[in-house]
Amino acid sequence: MDIIRVTTARDLKRFVSLPYKIYANDPNWIAPLDVLTRKKLDRKKNPFFKHGWAQEFIATEGDDVLGRILVSDDSRFNRENSSNVGMFGFFECVNDANVASALLDAGAKVLKEERNRDSLFGPVEFSTNYEYALLVEGFDSPPKIMMPYNPPYYRALLEGWGLKKNRDLYSWYFDESSRAFAEQWKSIVDRLQERHGFTVRPFSIKHFDRDVKRCMEIYDYVRSEWWWGSVSLTQEEIMEYSRSLRAFANPEMVLIAEANGKPVGFSITVPDFNEAAAPLKGSLSWFGIPYLGYFRLMSRVKRARGSRVMVLCVLPEYRKKGVAEKLIIDTFNSGYYHMKFNNAELGWTDENNDKITRVLERVGAKRFKCYRVYQKDL
Repeated sequence: MDIIRVTTARDLKRFVSLPYKIYANDPNWIAPLDVLTRKKLDRKKNPFFKHGWAQEFIATEGDDVLGRILVSDDSRFNRENSSNVGMFGFFECVNDANVASALLDAGAKVLKEERNRDSLFGPVEFSTNYEYALLVEGFDSPPKIMMPYNPPYYRALLEGWGLKKNRDLYSWYFDESSRAFAEQWKSIVDRLQERHGFTVRPFSIKHFDRDVKRCMEIYDYVRSEWWWGSVSLTQEEIMEYSRSLRAFANPEMVLIAEANGKPVGFSITVPDFNEAAAPLKGSLSWFGIPYLGYFRLMSRVKRARGSRVMVLCVLPEYRKKGVAEKLIIDTFNSGYYHMKFNNAELGWTDENNDKITRVLERVGAKRFKCYRVYQKDL
């Protein structure tokens, strides 16, 4: 077995294609679009590389690829968290502890000897503003957009190498029964709204970027209290997220709460892109014509029945005043009556965030899946 640094187009192709081997017989896996994976790894297109560094590795035996890993170093993360960690992500591996250990050894060595980092944290794609964490509970359904998915045996591979739990993160499931719970809260929330004088509206299509910027100010204020491990978005990352959001989100599902003209909370809910992408098998080619599948994809996005609540943020002084509940109820109503969604997943929430847990349980959400992030001193 050889551990190879990915430096050539051939090895990059092998890195990108490995998941098709790992998940060949897994009915719940959804192939990510290859074009999006390559864009993430492109040093010129991914805004992470304006401030971060990364290196891909593959484990090979002859022409056979057995595993892959990417290690990254984000100076912004370490500066904002007063830490000295490197990260690993894009981990895929056959069920072999020797292969997993060799990949993790190679990544850890580079981070320690070449980047002078003293701890390994992950799984994380680049930084915690991208996809991260390992699925440890809830393997019986496909992942929704930007939620990780992996074989159950990955947990044993990572923990067998010596990685320890940093913390768990939960996702929550809403269905039509959850909507009935939320309706029971509507009259109470309406009274709270009148008492505290806030309003909730969709993002403005005309001033979409302005609303995104205003909400990112809330996000930056709130994220620091979530848990150790958050990091601010750069302006380039904010604009990249804004472009992606505009491409397939419905403004009726992107809500902002305001009081006296000031934003005090927001939520972002999007159609389940994965549900739409599943039949494409990772490719935008259709009948051999490149990117023709894009039109098929966007048509399917409009017909998606599932959704994901990606963000729910409220300023501390407006908690316990009905803002979070109002955002959830309005999201339910828009999603159910206008978008025809019949389910939604909200994630993440931190295992120690009892406040948001109580809010979600009050409106009928059910804990759905559990994800874990790990850490190990080098």
